[in-house]
Amino acid sequence: MFKSSNFVQSEVVSLDKEIAKLGVKQTPLSSLLMALGKTGKINAPTHTWREVTLDNTDDIGAVEGNKDIQFYQSKRAQLNNVAEIFQKGVSVSGTVEAMSGNNIGNQFAQETNDRLLELKISLERKLVSGVKDDGSTAPYIRRLQGVENWVDAANIVTAATSGVVTEDDIISTVQKLWNNNGSGSYYALVNAPIKNQLDKLYKDAYHYVAQTNTFGITVNRIQTSYGNVDLILTPYADVNKMTIFDPNDLKIEYLRQPQFQALGKQGDATEGFVVTEATLYVASPKKLAQLDIS
Repeated sequence: MFKSSNFVQSEVVSLDKEIAKLGVKQTPLSSLLMALGKTGKINAPTHTWREVTLDNTDDIGAVEGNKDIQFYQSKRAQLNNVAEIFQKGVSVSGTVEAMSGNNIGNQFAQETNDRLLELKISLERKLVSGVKDDGSTAPYIRRLQGVENWVDAANIVTAATSGVVTEDDIISTVQKLWNNNGSGSYYALVNAPIKNQLDKLYKDAYHYVAQTNTFGITVNRIQTSYGNVDLILTPYADVNKMTIFDPNDLKIEYLRQPQFQALGKQGDATEGFVVTEATLYVASPKKLAQLDIS
């Protein structure tokens, strides 16, 4: 079998820095996590970890000089997610390569850059809404579980009126995180229908900074007594759900970091592919909350 070890070092190129800068608008969640350094390395296709929880014992007072030390251990469930392989090939004919001098740049490099962006968009979609599949049945492809599907059932708030977002619903959802010792600084994934409702909901309650060339009202942050929520508009979020999280509780874990691997000349074409193998780490399902308006 022709393996990566058959390539010289220059033919297996790491793209972890390049992918972080690509398509920030098209991939807001993955770009946010990458920018915050919330990436890591795993060593197996199934990544297992212990849930992050805090002990909630009310009274831990002790007398002066106490020698009877009480020891506490929080209940920590075992969690896991699978690493999904994202892969796209690049192939450029000899004719296209020969045309590079006619005001055409390095077409192979451009095609590789385009495929890398497409790979990041596919990763983004799965990080947001992926449904877990361990790949044990046909077509034997592992699928990672996205953030929308990690929310603890007790942290899901059903809208008072189906299809309608209200301020009380939002406050109740953020309060779920406050009840679980949340940090108070959150992000929310929303699709266009919910974002449009939020813009209308808060159109008469805003702080305006005068500008001469910018008009319109858009909501980018919601402030509540239980924390502030910055909105992330993404086409990959469920149209009926607002999923709220602290990015410090998430991480993209790579089994294989984004990279380019050259396949060399195949007949009259130069070929290669971009690939990454990644999953999503979630500190605890209790550290996520979700508003469902369906």
